[in-house]
This record gives sequence, structure tokens and C-alpha cells, in this order.
Amino acid sequence: VVGLLEQMGGSGIHFQEVEADFHLTPSTMTLINASAVGPSMGISMDGVYAVDKGTLDMQGVVSPLFFLNGIGSIFTRKGEGLIGFNYNLSGPAKSPKVSVNPLSVFTPGMFREKFRAPAPKVQN
Repeated sequence: VVGLLEQMGGSGIHFQEVEADFHLTPSTMTLINASAVGPSMGISMDGVYAVDKGTLDMQGVVSPLFFLNGIGSIFTRKGEGLIGFNYNLSGPAKSPKVSVNPLSVFTPGMFREKFRAPAPKVQN
């Protein structure tokens, strides 16, 4: 409801806190433990943006109604609530393929890590 009201008002979706661990090289940007949290939703993201190729390989969770759903955040990653949808972004950054697993909403947040690929490894 909060997100819908924000969209109807034309102001977009507001996040109160955005943070990420990342690693930059001339050819890639690797995101690890990225999150954005606001009253209407929480988002987590991990993955790689190949700057030289302009392609994405990202995954994460979108948790709607975060002001209620975020209560479970003590059991989940930052930006994820008890209820969330796993998503993947892949392909060209200008027109990525977006896929959402609707069944992931039935996986409680604390078990979600078991069903997704690990975050990318960054070599020092």
C-alpha cells in the first residue's frame, strides 16, 4: 500500500538507507551484500556488472511492505524480510532479462540463502 501510494503521487519509491560492499576493476563492478531499505520495500542484491561488455549478472530479493515485513530482518539479510521474491537480472544492462521466482514467497527469509547461488567471490 505504501509503495502504491508513493507511485501514485509520482515521487517514486523512497529508501531511507542504501549500502553495499563493492569491488571495482577497469572491467567489472562486483556488488556484495547490497541493500536498500524503505517503508514500502526492501531490496538485496549481489552480482557482477561487466563494465567492458555492458552486461549484468545479478540476483537478490525484493521484500514488499517492508515496514511490516522487515520485522523478520533479524533472521534475514539486510533489505530482506520474512516474505520476499527472489529475482535475477541478466544480459545487457540497457535491456536486462528480469526473472522472478513467484514460489520463493513461500520460503521464509531465514531459509532463503539455501536456495540461491552464493555471492560472487572477490580476489584481493
